Amino acid sequence: INIILTKDNNSYRSFYNALLHEGYRDLAALLQDGIPAVSSGNRKSSMDGMTSCVKTILCEGGVPQRPVVFVTRPKLVDAIKKKLYCLGSDPGWVTVYGMAGCGKTVLTAEALRDPQLLEDYFPGGVHWISVGKQDKAGLLIKLQNLCSRLEHDSTLSQRPPLNIEEAKDRLRLLMLRKYPR
Repeated sequence: INIILTKDNNSYRSFYNALLHEGYRDLAALLQDGIPAVSSGNRKSSMDGMTSCVKTILCEGGVPQRPVVFVTRPKLVDAIKKKLYCLGSDPGWVTVYGMAGCGKTVLTAEALRDPQLLEDYFPGGVHWISVGKQDKAGLLIKLQNLCSRLEHDSTLSQRPPLNIEEAKDRLRLLMLRKYPR
């Protein structure tokens, strides 16, 4: 509780909501009186401040939405943004790694909610694909879907790739020719 009290009001609210959703209603009831009011004035929260354009880009690219119980971790999100900014216009990778459930997906998706980052470094949009542990059939389906999304405005409708090698070749050509950044 002491750590949460050193954070902003959203942390307290998130902790309260987590208690409710995880079955600790009695504990949540003890904290209910201290819940900070949500101001409905001109001050925008980071979720409300997200433009519809950013929401559309992220939704079309398959970027996961914020979880119901969300705790901001600005230092970690900023670290991911800095790594993405370091790529500049050069092709490259930023790898986020850690134990299962530690928040890699949430942190990375949060970094992509920055409108300036999207505008400057992802002009063609973002295409999110979660691979994880997949059998070959599951991986092929994910690669076929990604090919379909990347070719959505192509004048030639192509059949889906029939195997993983064909999908890799098609994605490599798409990235080189159509989405070099």
